[in-house]
Amino acid sequence: MPEDRKTTRGLVRPLALALFCSTALAGAAGTATATPVERTLAYTCATSPGPEVPVDARVTIGLPDEVFDRPGTVGYADPAFLDADVELSLGAVVPGGPAGAAVRIDGDSTATLGATLTGPSGTRTSSAALTFAPTPVGGPGDVLRAAGGFPAMSFHQSGDHAVHLDDLALSLRVERADGTALGTITATCAHDPGQDDVVGVLRSESVIIERPVRPSQLAVTATTPTSATLTWYATPWWFETRGYDVFLDDTPVAFVTGRQATLTGLAPDSLHRVKVVTRDVRGFRSAKSQGLVFTTPPARG
Repeated sequence: MPEDRKTTRGLVRPLALALFCSTALAGAAGTATATPVERTLAYTCATSPGPEVPVDARVTIGLPDEVFDRPGTVGYADPAFLDADVELSLGAVVPGGPAGAAVRIDGDSTATLGATLTGPSGTRTSSAALTFAPTPVGGPGDVLRAAGGFPAMSFHQSGDHAVHLDDLALSLRVERADGTALGTITATCAHDPGQDDVVGVLRSESVIIERPVRPSQLAVTATTPTSATLTWYATPWWFETRGYDVFLDDTPVAFVTGRQATLTGLAPDSLHRVKVVTRDVRGFRSAKSQGLVFTTPPARG
């Protein structure tokens, strides 16, 4: 590197740190988690078997806490990642198997949750892709849980942006307990009119926080009934990277020096969300990566 560039970079680093060390970097050194906000809405679903059925959906949106760990905040130059979790009371959407045989919703079942955000940056729509937890079903009290998240959102105007919930689309793969496929049930669900559909507020702040770059491109490369292997992409920033903190279902479970981790001790047939944080040699941490949701396969003999 040319000497003048080295000198310039050497001056920029301490200047930037001086600007942010008492405020921004203090927040960046932590590992803020998504702030959950919740709303329960009544939906009416048109299903592929024919009838319209009522469905109650409890929707939890995880809003970022990225500006000095304040709930529901994101810097205007940073992407906002919103987690989404949905619990559905399905009633008669999923019938029992042939001759009363036990059935289950498998881990390839999916849903799409729409949302509209309104605020100083204008009005935008987005859709969260959700994966269902594998679940035995067959009774009127069955509850299914799905988890996922919205694509990255950027806000170039500061202020509050209300998150309105929209329609749900379901694709439920039904199988017997032994894995024999019984077909797919689809449903298009509109929330009943007159309900308050605002689930929370995301605040965009006019601030730039100096911290390591968050990891991206998380992927599950292998799973067993009790383990999962993850990889991701990461780039260095001003200071050398020390390693990566891995969070499983919002709990720190591993610190690794490479861009790969194998999580063990998982339950078969279970649903999880993983995130990764970059940690540098000075102790500063990135914001959490976008969440990645995956399921483990069943333990069948």
